[in-house]
Amino acid sequence: MRSLAFFIVVIVISLVSTKTVDLSFRKLKKEDFFVRMQNQINLKEVTDLNLRGNEFDSFLDCSTNLTSLKTLDLSQNHLQRFFFLCKEEYNLQELNVSHNKLEYIDDNALNNRIPKLKILDLSFNKLTVVNETMLQHFTILEYLSLSNNPISDGIHEGAFWNLKALKHLDLKNISAPYFSSDFFKTLGNLLVLDLSWNPISTIPLLPIYLQELDLSGTQIINLGNLYLPQLRELRLNYMPNVTTLVLNDFETLINLETLSLIGCKRLVHLSLWSQIGIVLPRLQRLLIKDCGLETLGVELRPLMQRTPVVELENNPWNCDCKLEWLGLLNSTRNLSRDIRCHAPDRHYAKYLAEIPSYELQCEYGSSVIYTVLWTGLSILIVAVIVAAVLLLLKRPISQWSFKGRNRDTVTYKNVVESNNDLVRILAVSEAHERNEE
Repeated sequence: MRSLAFFIVVIVISLVSTKTVDLSFRKLKKEDFFVRMQNQINLKEVTDLNLRGNEFDSFLDCSTNLTSLKTLDLSQNHLQRFFFLCKEEYNLQELNVSHNKLEYIDDNALNNRIPKLKILDLSFNKLTVVNETMLQHFTILEYLSLSNNPISDGIHEGAFWNLKALKHLDLKNISAPYFSSDFFKTLGNLLVLDLSWNPISTIPLLPIYLQELDLSGTQIINLGNLYLPQLRELRLNYMPNVTTLVLNDFETLINLETLSLIGCKRLVHLSLWSQIGIVLPRLQRLLIKDCGLETLGVELRPLMQRTPVVELENNPWNCDCKLEWLGLLNSTRNLSRDIRCHAPDRHYAKYLAEIPSYELQCEYGSSVIYTVLWTGLSILIVAVIVAAVLLLLKRPISQWSFKGRNRDTVTYKNVVESNNDLVRILAVSEAHERNEE
């Protein structure tokens, strides 16, 4: 039965160009390939070899002849190691070893025998370290993916310094708590960078010529430090700490075409301050879906007016007079058709486009009115008290009078006290009291 399976495989291969061999998802072990099958295949002329989805636990170039090979796909196997040892130099340009069990890559794997490599996919393995020697020979490498490895802080500072031709770098979900600015300082040709789903809280210094940047799923709050004048796409999806976004923070992104904010559940306020010049002048797509927005200020009208694609679905919209301007917006799409109301209750689950403008009323809570009234009354009372005190203080002391017993009033004017005067006053007062008795 097993020999029959091999015979079928050989027939399939013979129908394909001798330069391309596809043996993917055949449950092959390395012994099946190196011992039995390669005797039936002229691997010397093969340029593209696909061994994806098999059961290889290792791959050794010494067991085969890969002289012409340019593309090798070993993904979705059980690889714990692979080697290029038995030929001085290979023509290999693309290597995919993703979705394996690689924990460490030594100098006998990614070495100077494959200097023509342009695409390297190491994603979905168990790598914990990326050191200076691991990638040092790949001076013409253009694409590198290390995503979904438990690397954490295991990237050495100079790990990427020799990758001066690199255009695409994928560091998604590697559990990195931070990215040093020195990581990217030599990557002058980098165009696409994915830092998403890492627990970073600050944006590192990035290559100035970036065209695509993904910061989705990070802990970043402050987005105002981006100076990327060539950036065309910025993804900020599922950002758990972003509650307020001022679009003026992106005023340096003069070439941005796509801004994506999807799944930011705590994003409740989106604003744009008035200023000289246009913010995001080339924006083509604005995606703000599944967030926490309840309303949009009318100051966003110019931006919405000139952006061809705006998606606002699945926000808890409060359909009142503050959203009326969206229904009146003269754009290629009727944005009010995408807005499904969450409040008030009488408009729940309705689309904004279905509600007449006279029903979009703004309601102000009575508690707010009472608070304002009581605050005003308190201020008025305090002002009256202060005015009365100031009025009393303005009267001269010489005009103050004090009532004595029997409602007699004694007035003192310019009295200069002396011991003799005090005795005379007391004597007269006592005599007056005796006469009354």
